[in-house]
Amino acid sequence: MGRLPGNGHSRCGDDTQGRAAMTRQAWTAVVAALVLIVLSGVIALTPVPYVAWDSGVTNDVLGSLDGTDEITIIGAETTDTTGSLLLTSVSVTSSNATLTLPAALLSYARDVRDVVPRDWAYPVGRSASDLAGDEVMERSVAQESATVAALSAAGIPVQENPVIDSVSTGGPSYELLQTGDIIETVNDTAVRTADEVNGIIRSLAVGATADFGIVRGGSSMTVSVITQASSTDRSVPRVGVTMRPGYRYEPQVEFNVPEVADESSGLVLSLAIYDKLRSEDLMNSRVVAGTGTIEPNGTVGAVSGISERMRGAERDGAQVFLVPAANCSEVTDVGTNMELVRVSRLSDAVSSLDALSQGRAEAVPRC
Repeated sequence: MGRLPGNGHSRCGDDTQGRAAMTRQAWTAVVAALVLIVLSGVIALTPVPYVAWDSGVTNDVLGSLDGTDEITIIGAETTDTTGSLLLTSVSVTSSNATLTLPAALLSYARDVRDVVPRDWAYPVGRSASDLAGDEVMERSVAQESATVAALSAAGIPVQENPVIDSVSTGGPSYELLQTGDIIETVNDTAVRTADEVNGIIRSLAVGATADFGIVRGGSSMTVSVITQASSTDRSVPRVGVTMRPGYRYEPQVEFNVPEVADESSGLVLSLAIYDKLRSEDLMNSRVVAGTGTIEPNGTVGAVSGISERMRGAERDGAQVFLVPAANCSEVTDVGTNMELVRVSRLSDAVSSLDALSQGRAEAVPRC
């Protein structure tokens, strides 16, 4: 019997072509898988311009740290306190660390963490040492503002005087006035603000002498500065200094608080000082937590990371949380068993805690 022409040869060729096609498909799949793995690895390791925020530690500022009271008042009568007053904080991705995309997505998916643009926490162009210096300055300003607000609330006299903030190296005050000098008088005229100092200087002729009555390191002295012409207007005298508000008071307040006590700790620090100075116990054996910046006049300002601070406070047993009024809109969706008290001024915190102690909860402003 004869074969049909070409049938056997055609079947063999089809098998060979099929195996070749399958081999190409297999290699394509392998290469695609490898590319996918490499890309996944690159994506997993590539940092994104975000940082994660989480609940940080809390700290009882009415307690002690390493055997020393966190707040000590010297030169004024103090009373024993009860309860705890918790300073709250936020845990943030370190300035020298990065957040990968998977980590950012995981943090975003968790209700107890938040993800924010990196430059919100770490401004562009600021080095780690710059940021550390900023934090030291913020703590110092917060502590002074808290002290002034608390002393004023307790009825202790506080005198405002301008303080030398910087001295121009090319100005007439260089090596005469120093950063930190407290200005009491200029040409025998008492001054309380930088505007008053500048007004006296502007009234002088270029080349006239300005006698600064200052306090330096606790000692009073007079420093004479010959005015120079301003670089922008040759008829205007200048002394080449910048000033900031400063304050003088008799009691000395010493802080032994941890580094997390930044500018957001102002309200809590002020409340702790006030509690130690007044005769009636303010905490009333409760665990109270809070946050908020504070001005020397007692005004309370908003902070970042309010929900994370609240979660940390409740985790550590807080029963009452003091919320800056400007942050109230951010806490309406935060589930909590704590009593949330709206605070615009230091006096609001004091009156609200007193009202809670007296069973007058209806008198307390809420968020």
